[in-house]
Amino acid sequence: MFKTGIINPQINYHLSCLAHQDSVMISDAAMELPAYLNRVDLAYTPGIPEITSVVKGILKECIVEKACMANEMKEYSPELFAIYSEIFAKEDIPVECIPHTEFCKLADKVSVAIRTGEFHYHYSSVILVSGCPY
Repeated sequence: MFKTGIINPQINYHLSCLAHQDSVMISDAAMELPAYLNRVDLAYTPGIPEITSVVKGILKECIVEKACMANEMKEYSPELFAIYSEIFAKEDIPVECIPHTEFCKLADKVSVAIRTGEFHYHYSSVILVSGCPY
């Protein structure tokens, strides 16, 4: 039993398997996830857990060298975009905004997708690219 950190065994397993340049997606409740994709479904009820809490938890545990988000988030969910910008700026993580169609292509190749109960924001999913400790 862990004292701190991520206590979900599936998430712990998948995060510990990440190597440099591997990626993990934290998705909203509506994101289409292909059946072949490794996934951990945390969605419980609409809004729980909310996506930024999951992102913050992963950032406490993992080295992340880049975050990718759909460019459409700026227009459709500017409040969330501002929250993400602040979270990633505090960790000195660069953010790459790409068209949603390109984001979906990247999402199909992530090592694991973690589905949250995020129900409020549009285009709220984010892909974190694993960094290197040296």
